[in-house]
Amino acid sequence: MSLKIALRQVVKRRRDALSRNERERKAIAIKERLFVLPEFRNAESVLFYAAFGSEVPTLKMMSESLGLGKKIILPITDTKTKNLALRRVHDLKNLQLNQYGIPEPVPESTVHHDYNEVDLVIVPGVVFDRYGQRIGYGGGYYDRFLNRIDPSVPRVSIAFEEQIVPEIPAESHDLPVDKIITEERVIDACKARLIPPP
Repeated sequence: MSLKIALRQVVKRRRDALSRNERERKAIAIKERLFVLPEFRNAESVLFYAAFGSEVPTLKMMSESLGLGKKIILPITDTKTKNLALRRVHDLKNLQLNQYGIPEPVPESTVHHDYNEVDLVIVPGVVFDRYGQRIGYGGGYYDRFLNRIDPSVPRVSIAFEEQIVPEIPAESHDLPVDKIITEERVIDACKARLIPPP
């Protein structure tokens, strides 16, 4: 078993052990940090993800973002091409569960959104380190997506403190995120990458 797979399993169990109330409470603190982030305040369109399982809950964040006048974009996973199709969502009731049990936009009730018209990407993941490296679920959807968008578009992840580890083994094709927001802090991964390890 690779170190990445082992880390994913350990951290996912740690995240799963959080009660629903704990996750909701932590999500409020994460949302407050996200909403004051300049990258969020300046963004007109935000690519969120619809949380499932024990992920940081995003439904209330998206609802409040709509109330702030943000364009909310959600992905649909294309299992044949392993790519993401982006849809603008005006009403969060227009979501359905895909084959993995992940909420996705209903194509008929949402609008196509271009890759080049995203101002901020909220990148999901299971494990993160302070350098912005992440371990997802193994499908590579977001790695392919991040390779196709302008590198100047901010990439921010939201996670519980339980999901942060000291270091993730990075490979050449891995694309780190710029910041990670937890219930306790904002990790500036770009700055951490500039400081050589001890």
